[in-house]
Formats: sequence, C-alpha cells, structure tokens
Amino acid sequence: MKGIVEYLDQDAKNLRRAFLQSPIKFGRISSRYNLRRRIPLYGNRIRPHRGTDFAAPIGTPILSTADGTITEVSYTRANGRYVKVKHNNTYTTQYLHMQKANVKVGQSIEQGDVIGWVGMTGNTSGPHVCYRFWKHGREVDPFRQKLPEAKPINESLKKKYLNDIVLIKSQIDSVIIKNKTSI
Repeated sequence: MKGIVEYLDQDAKNLRRAFLQSPIKFGRISSRYNLRRRIPLYGNRIRPHRGTDFAAPIGTPILSTADGTITEVSYTRANGRYVKVKHNNTYTTQYLHMQKANVKVGQSIEQGDVIGWVGMTGNTSGPHVCYRFWKHGREVDPFRQKLPEAKPINESLKKKYLNDIVLIKSQIDSVIIKNKTSI
C-alpha cells in the first residue's frame, strides 16, 4: 500500500482499521451527524445533517478513509464538488464541498490516498469537508458503527514476520534483562 505502514502485534494480527477515523490529517469536527439539527440559515427549522463536517483550511488534502473504487466525481448546488467511493458491497463514503477533486470515476484508490482538497463549494458557511458514510445503502453515523479491521497480511509474509519477531523479541528481552541486572 502506498504510504500506509502496517502495525502488527506479535501474532501478526493487523492493528490498523479498515477505515480511518477522519478524511483529513488535522482539523476539527465542526458539525456531527444529527438527524434533528436546527439551522439558523434556514429559519431554525429541523434539517437532518447526514454527515460529519471536518473544518480545515482551503486546500487541505482530503484522504480516502479506506480502499475502494471511485463511483462519482460531480457537482451539485447543495453538495458542491464531491467524490463518492464504493469500498465493498457494504460500505460507501462521500466527501463534499471540495475545492478540487484528484481522482476519476473507475479509479482504484487505497486508504490514505489524496482524493481532493478542502474547499467551500455548494451550501457551506466555511471551508470544510462533509464526510458521509453508507452501510448497506443507508446513511449512518460512522462514529456509531462497529467497523471492520484491516485485511490480514498474506500468509507468506505472515510466516516470515512470525519468524522475524521471535529473533527481535529475544533481542528486546535480553536488553531488558541486562538493564534490570545493572540497576
């Protein structure tokens, strides 16, 4: 994977998750998924917000939160410039209000790839990316989902890793034992 480092435990179990928690490296959540949100701009009426807004400066890279295939790169008056990614038969994500997209329909992407940059296109009061998340075709709050783990490493690498970790663990243990006896 490009730019992704795998973190494995001593049994070669992948500690990375299948989805990143955020589509940007640094920013803050300015608006959470909320089906009863009131918006002053629309007369304080209840207007569901089916995404999580991450505020960030214009031009901040937007990352794909998981591996997948680009299914839409488009523009609408409300969503502005956006990208939609199908990750598998269960999960789809969408990234709204982009300044510019960096992908094309049909393109395969990996977790952490830059798919666009934060902007202020569509209905927005400040620069952010609205992150939308679908499970089985229904928009849901990604922070309330039990998300899958990352794919395990392949068997040939696992075998090598398990052999290598025995040596590394014994070296670490010997350093710890030496330090304990010298105290």
